[in-house]
Amino acid sequence: MKAFDRIRFLRVVVGLALLAGLFCSHELWFPVTREFPRAPLFFEPPAGFVVAFERALAVVLTGALAATIFFGRSRVFPALALGALLLFAVFDQTRLQPWVCQYALLLAVAAFGNPRRNDDDAAANRTLGLAQTVVAMLYFWSGAQKLNYSFAHELLPKLFENLFSTGNWPLGALALAIALTEMLIGVGLLVRRTRKLAVCAAIAMHLTILAALVAKDYNRVVWLWNAALIALVAGLFRQSGVSIAEAFRGPAKRSEKLLAGIVAAAVLLPVLSFFGLWDMYLSGALYSGNTEIAVIRIDDASFGKLPPKARSVVFRVQTTGERMLPLFEWALADLNVPAYPESRVSEQIARAVCRMTEDKASTELIVREKPGVFDGSWRLKRSGCPAPETP
Repeated sequence: MKAFDRIRFLRVVVGLALLAGLFCSHELWFPVTREFPRAPLFFEPPAGFVVAFERALAVVLTGALAATIFFGRSRVFPALALGALLLFAVFDQTRLQPWVCQYALLLAVAAFGNPRRNDDDAAANRTLGLAQTVVAMLYFWSGAQKLNYSFAHELLPKLFENLFSTGNWPLGALALAIALTEMLIGVGLLVRRTRKLAVCAAIAMHLTILAALVAKDYNRVVWLWNAALIALVAGLFRQSGVSIAEAFRGPAKRSEKLLAGIVAAAVLLPVLSFFGLWDMYLSGALYSGNTEIAVIRIDDASFGKLPPKARSVVFRVQTTGERMLPLFEWALADLNVPAYPESRVSEQIARAVCRMTEDKASTELIVREKPGVFDGSWRLKRSGCPAPETP
């Protein structure tokens, strides 16, 4: 398959996969009965305006994605879809899910690097190389984020508990092998000599993950992402002789230079996440055991004021009997995506819960900070109802 045809394939897969993801998490994009509070990036606009604007924006986004699929030569439609996604994220950071971010980067490739039939092969190869870089580096960083104690001893057993018991397994060695394999898949996809083996390994990994998630009937939007990645890996890398160096070697047009800079930043900035300077979900940390966990403590009176899906996930602490509202599970129950695991977002959600319950005295945000890499140790950070943000 020629580079031009692979890019056309990329547009179709990303368009279909993103549409499927939007409908699978429809309350996040087409709000009708949404409970989970929004976490805007800059300021909180009036609720009535937000709902109406988001519904209109959803129409624009779905239309642009459909047009991206059917009008393969146009750069306008993927650019329009990308702009709509960015606006959605400004109104709610919960939308910055790892799969959304990857699709957005690939839409940027389709918008700014989409070669024409009459362009030379070098232009098509550069664009394909950028798309390959986006996909391959996700594997590398996702594997790197799993190099921690909590992934081995907390997340890994839960992931496979419906398939087989891991009770007698050397979890540390198994987790290390999984993380390093995923990192090597990313590197292998970038190197032409190892590309065929890496493609096979990536597909096998996604089939295993799909089996585990389907067995748990858990987070269906990630099922779609895994299926899309199988198609993307096969379509972009199989029997491809494009060198990644071509993607960053002397782009001719300004749009190509801009795109190369965006891709380079997106695939290098995740290193800052290990120092607390970059968001974890922008760094491939989904289901890595390497993110903070937030709950909101509420009393019995406040519990009755919560919306139905929030009440359904509240649990009691066995030792104290206190009620806890877990943000991760609440977002999954309402939006079919997990909560965005950053303190600034958790504080915004807690502020909204304080308004819902009209109880600032007994409501408390409790954040379990990122666990230690080598021993899984962690600290709790407690705060009352966060003060309103100042413009």
